[in-house]
Amino acid sequence: MFRFALPLIMAVSSTILFACPDHKKEYDGKLKADIVKAQGVTDDGSPMHYPKTKKPMVKTLKITIPSGGETGWHYHPYPGYGYTISGTMEVTLKDGQKNRYEAEEAIYEVVNTAHNGRCISKTPCDLIVTFTGVENEPITVMLPQKKQ
Repeated sequence: MFRFALPLIMAVSSTILFACPDHKKEYDGKLKADIVKAQGVTDDGSPMHYPKTKKPMVKTLKITIPSGGETGWHYHPYPGYGYTISGTMEVTLKDGQKNRYEAEEAIYEVVNTAHNGRCISKTPCDLIVTFTGVENEPITVMLPQKKQ
């Protein structure tokens, strides 16, 4: 049942946020709700797609990358949506494009595109990332790393 309820909850929530030009009125001033990011493409401009499966798995990770640390080259076969809590991340895509994410910015992960994240701030980079994947399938696939 949860499998069907989550998309419905997300759709209703996003409808409330976007249907009303002043979505803050929806909460009668009881809380603050600001849109951090809203777009229909991933951060490389590719259209967003959601997995069609009978075994969905939503997984949320808290990731800490030390200053100067890297994720290593990898890709995600499923969509991921992140939020930079602290630090500054620089993500290099396979074509050389670089995306930079400061604290309190959202990340819409690229799908099936090789990339490497690097913490370029003097402080660690703390991220929360939620992936919409498939049960018992990896959300991250590491690629052979170049020797330095």
